[in-house]
Amino acid sequence: MINRLLSCIFHTALASAAFAQIGAHSASAQAVTNSSPLLEKAKYLQRDLIDKHLVDGLYVSIVPAAPEGTKLTHTVDDPGNVIHAGVWTGRYLAGVAYQYAVTKDPAVRKHGGDLLVGLRRLQEVTGKPGLLARGYVKGHGPVEGFERGGGDSAHWHQGQGAFADYRFYSDVSVDNFNAVLFGYALYFDLAADAEQKKMIAFDVDRLMTHLLDNHYRIIDLSGKVTQYGHVGVDPDPSRDSYYANGGDSELRRYITGTEWHPGLRASLMALPDLLIAYHVAANPEPAADTRPYSPERIARVNHSSEGQAYEALFNLIRYENDPKLLAIYDKWVSDLWDLNWMEGNPLYTFMTVALIPQKWEPVRPGVANAAWMKLPHAEESMQLSIETLHRYPVDRVLRPVMNSIRSDIELSPFPDRGNGKQAAKPVPIDQRPLDNEYAWKGNPYAVDGWQKPAVTSLQFACDDPMVAWFSDANGRAYMTRDGMKSWTEVSYALMGGKVKRLAASKERTFVLYADTDRGTAITRDGGMSWVEVKNDANDKPALAAPAFATNDPHKWVHAGEVDLRIDESGKLVRRGGRGSELAWMQGWKIPVATWMIETPRGIFAGGPGGAYSTVDGAGWKEAKLWREDETGAADYLHAYWMGRYYGFYRD
Repeated sequence: MINRLLSCIFHTALASAAFAQIGAHSASAQAVTNSSPLLEKAKYLQRDLIDKHLVDGLYVSIVPAAPEGTKLTHTVDDPGNVIHAGVWTGRYLAGVAYQYAVTKDPAVRKHGGDLLVGLRRLQEVTGKPGLLARGYVKGHGPVEGFERGGGDSAHWHQGQGAFADYRFYSDVSVDNFNAVLFGYALYFDLAADAEQKKMIAFDVDRLMTHLLDNHYRIIDLSGKVTQYGHVGVDPDPSRDSYYANGGDSELRRYITGTEWHPGLRASLMALPDLLIAYHVAANPEPAADTRPYSPERIARVNHSSEGQAYEALFNLIRYENDPKLLAIYDKWVSDLWDLNWMEGNPLYTFMTVALIPQKWEPVRPGVANAAWMKLPHAEESMQLSIETLHRYPVDRVLRPVMNSIRSDIELSPFPDRGNGKQAAKPVPIDQRPLDNEYAWKGNPYAVDGWQKPAVTSLQFACDDPMVAWFSDANGRAYMTRDGMKSWTEVSYALMGGKVKRLAASKERTFVLYADTDRGTAITRDGGMSWVEVKNDANDKPALAAPAFATNDPHKWVHAGEVDLRIDESGKLVRRGGRGSELAWMQGWKIPVATWMIETPRGIFAGGPGGAYSTVDGAGWKEAKLWREDETGAADYLHAYWMGRYYGFYRD
């Protein structure tokens, strides 16, 4: 029965298609700022996404920060978070579906075709029909940021045959699977031409065949279920004992005593239309948190899981017509709404008001239905959500943020799920730390993020002014060969050893010693390889390492005409007249200091906001010691075009 219903929805057939990449928008981005009109921001952010975040039709959310217009290649030598690419490509495809529905621009449909090719490649690169990869990059060899430096993983594989030039990551999970189907469904309904519909139908049929043949489990290349590979609960009674015994994943959390009750959400993740939910809807749900709204309850919300629930419910309600089932699903959405209507999350708001108190589609794109205003808090939430889009930052670099020291932000007495500080009220999106991949899954109460570790040592080569090294409190060491313009981590070869301090040779350019938690090590090639400094029979070092400098940031150091130190409150101060101490942190992004080092090149100091240097005490200059990453704007584009489609605002 399920297969027949799937056939009715997606009309399974095979077609192959190749689509050219969408061209750059013609609008100039020179003047685009956070306060620019929403459409201008959308054009700028999409152009940036296409330039930097696409690898053969796959959207990679996090990439190294690069100037506007830079074309990133995404090979095994380029760091980027590709192991979640399937999730965000599916959600971005949904945004492109709304974009085409509003604009009817052929270039947008062609761009959607590129994404469909990328999602198809996620299946084909695994060599197992219906099994998705989590993501891929181009090239051969260990992947930067994942496999290098002893970071081997059984889930990285090299493609075969036509895909031999791709390296991919397996172990796909329920959220990857669900997001891909979510994007397929919306693009199928709103944007796909006849050939694209055939392509989607064929790919969905393969995905569902794999899932149903394996009892609602994703079976990896190893022949075992993936770590989070239970997409739903098999309704076949013969499988009851399997679930009662805990299955082979996290299903044990649904067991109560000697009976098992599959949670409704476990079934909601099965399909966009989620027909399996009909079988389990009458079963008891595990005890839910029904306490009234409170800061304590808010502190424990998993916003990422909320996004997955919205994703599943949205298409489920769109496709369902049974009033009894819709009443159940509407209650689920209402429970979500009670906790997030005040957060200014445009995607959650737009989804909710399109579903309850009654589901609706615009009579044509851009025409709103006033019935949504009957939903409690709908108008207030809509105002907050549109304000969020207006404040959405166009600078997507993941920069340090430390709002916890601001006196104008009230902190919650309850920590977040990770035991970090958070605000009592949602923080505006342009003031809180950027979420690493998708803003709408992030914690809107977050106050701090992306803070830099303390620097524990800074060393310069004896005869090459362009070469230097530093170590940080994370136990890592880095080298620059271009005068601090860029840095390369050189602690990989220590095989997990944590660097405490470094000391450079006074005679040899690339000879460097490291004081580690495993003893002293030496490198003769700047850090590409290390060997242990062993002691002789008299317990004396065979290679005499120079003394490792110790730094006391609270002691006075001299720079030019001023004396500096860090006081007990974390302020960097300079000595004034009559023994006074004056804060001296002009230009610091976060006025908190945790370290200071005196070097032949001047004083270096810093804290959570980064590193700074001064030679003569006349002023601070920022020192770029760590690579910066940036995230894409698929989240903005999804919400913006959805809001345009439903007519919630006009540009």
